[in-house]
Amino acid sequence: MGLVGGRRGSALALVAALAGAALTGCADTVDGARTVQTHLGRVHEVVAVQVTPPTPDHAPAIRVTYGARIDSPTTLGDLVDEVEKVADRLDYPARRVTLVPADAPTSALTVGSDLGDGAARTDALTTWFAVTTALLGPVTYDVERDAETITVTSGGGAAHDVAEAQRIGRGGSRTTWVFRAGSSTFTAGGRLRPSDVALFQAVQRNAGVSGQPVWAKAWQLDRRGTHVRLDLDLAFGTALVAPAQLTTARYGRTVAPTARVSLVALARTGLPAMLSLHCGSDTFAAWESGQPPGQGRDPLGRGWDPWLAQQAAAVT
Repeated sequence: MGLVGGRRGSALALVAALAGAALTGCADTVDGARTVQTHLGRVHEVVAVQVTPPTPDHAPAIRVTYGARIDSPTTLGDLVDEVEKVADRLDYPARRVTLVPADAPTSALTVGSDLGDGAARTDALTTWFAVTTALLGPVTYDVERDAETITVTSGGGAAHDVAEAQRIGRGGSRTTWVFRAGSSTFTAGGRLRPSDVALFQAVQRNAGVSGQPVWAKAWQLDRRGTHVRLDLDLAFGTALVAPAQLTTARYGRTVAPTARVSLVALARTGLPAMLSLHCGSDTFAAWESGQPPGQGRDPLGRGWDPWLAQQAAAVT
C-alpha cells in the first residue's frame, strides 16, 4: 500500500527519530547525574550525596551531607569549592547545592550557583553557623544573590528562637524570617526588632490552649516593613459552631478579650495593621487600621466587622 516508503512512512521515521533522541538525551542526563554523584561521593568529609538531574519542571540539584569535621565557614566553603570543581569538570549544568550536617539532618543550607565565591558566600556561611548554633529548632536557610529565607521549625521553642534571632541581628531588605510553631507561623521581613519579640510573645500567649471558651488553634502573623497582619483561626471550647450561629450577640463577649489583646499587640508595632478572625473556612471578622469596616463582606450580615472596629477604637 506504499505506507512505508511514502510521506506517511517519512513522518513515522521522523517521529521515531525524535523520540529516540529524547530518550537518549534523558538517559544522558540521568547518567551524567549518576557520574557526578559517584565523584562527589569520593570527596573528603562527604557522608552522603544525591544528585537530581534537570527536568522540564525542576533545575538540577545537588544535596550533600557532610561530616563533623566541617565545623566552620572556612571548612564548609572548602567543601563547596570541591563540589563546584567536580560539577564543573563533569560539565554539570547550573545548579543549587544543598548542604546538610550529618549530626543535624533536619537542617539544610541551600546556595544558588549565582552566589559566587566572595564576600556574599562567606557571609551566608557565617550566618549558617550562627543560626544553627544559637537556635533550638531545625533551620532551613535558602540563600541566593538577591534574596534569602531563614526558616526555623521551633515548635515549643519558638519564643526562644525569635529572641535569639533578634539578638543575632541578621537581616536586611533581602531577608525573610519564618518561624513555625506547630500549626502557627510568624513571618518577618528584614532584621528582627525587639518589638517583633514582644509581638510574637503577646500573640502566642493570647492564643490560649485547647478547651478554653475561645482559643486559637492556628494563627498566622506577618510583619513586613510596611505593615503587620494577624490571622487567628479560633475554636470555641470543644463545640463546633455553625456560621449562622456565630453572631456578635451570642459570642461577642467571649471573643472580645482575644480580639482586644491582639489589637493592642498590633498597635504597639507602630505599623499599619490588619486583623482577621476565622473559624475554619469562615472569615467572620476583619479590620484594617485607618479603614472603615468593609461593606457587604459577610454574606450572613452578622455585624462582626463593625464590632471589631469598635474593639479597636476602645483600645487604640
